[in-house]
Amino acid sequence: MVAESLVSRFLALRTWRGNGMRAPHKPLLALWAIGRCLNGEPRLTRFPHVDAALARLLRSFGPHRQAVHTEFPFWRMRKDEVWEVDRPEVVTLTSKGDAQRSSLKEHDIHGGLLADDYRAFREDPELARSVALSLIEAHFPDSYRDDLLTAVGIDDVGLAEQARRDPVLGDVRGEYEIGRRRKRHPGFRPAVLDVYGERCAVCAFGVRVAGRPAALEAAHIHWLKDAGPWDVSNGLSLCALHHRLFDRGAFALTGELEVQVSVRVDGPGAEESLGRFHGQRLRVLPRWERDRPDPRFADWHFREVFQRPARSA
Repeated sequence: MVAESLVSRFLALRTWRGNGMRAPHKPLLALWAIGRCLNGEPRLTRFPHVDAALARLLRSFGPHRQAVHTEFPFWRMRKDEVWEVDRPEVVTLTSKGDAQRSSLKEHDIHGGLLADDYRAFREDPELARSVALSLIEAHFPDSYRDDLLTAVGIDDVGLAEQARRDPVLGDVRGEYEIGRRRKRHPGFRPAVLDVYGERCAVCAFGVRVAGRPAALEAAHIHWLKDAGPWDVSNGLSLCALHHRLFDRGAFALTGELEVQVSVRVDGPGAEESLGRFHGQRLRVLPRWERDRPDPRFADWHFREVFQRPARSA
């Protein structure tokens, strides 16, 4: 029962939503705290330390914002009953009831997982890893999993298999998914690949093995995890490489369906795999206008996922 209650609370984290904007602050903070727990770090941490770590995660896995307000999840996640801060009574609040950053620093406020949860994770590391996996599945595309686990210091060896076998986690996740997640639409992938002629929209990759497309995927432009629809116009046929890069915001689409590559993309192979497509229209497009990427979904991806600013053509 203790494990079931713990899992339920973490899977029910309340994230802010407004005008289609992403706010993964709480899931990222929870993942970071679970990683610290698994690595034997102290349960409570000074706000400046949390501030720096969460800001890095938000820059890598969150939407582009002019300001990063790490104090919000640090203070608000207490209401989700998975987090606590020491001496909350000395913290000065804003008119909206949030903690002032300056006050958190001035009073050297510490925050972290609840003591019982921290202890449960330390005693059952597989439970902690399974909760971490469930948080990622609930709030991020599948392509984020490995990079996120590495970023928060969680070893994922045997993680997926453990999550499938765990009877407590399986039961709770099943109930949670009814209200929070949507089942996959079996017709989405074949429909999207079909209108693109079973080729990658960016590079025209279309390798087939035994007569079937290989390493070709149907990407959601407006993420399914953020209420994006199953419409073909919200899909892109992409090779596995460009799907992963698209999900990570390495490139976006303009209103003219041109590839826009972020200046934050670099490293060996960057030019050959992606940079050379910058400023070019998608190489493969559906025949009918109704099947082509809807500007509304492309705008959401540019605003909430793309690693801005983009380099000039």
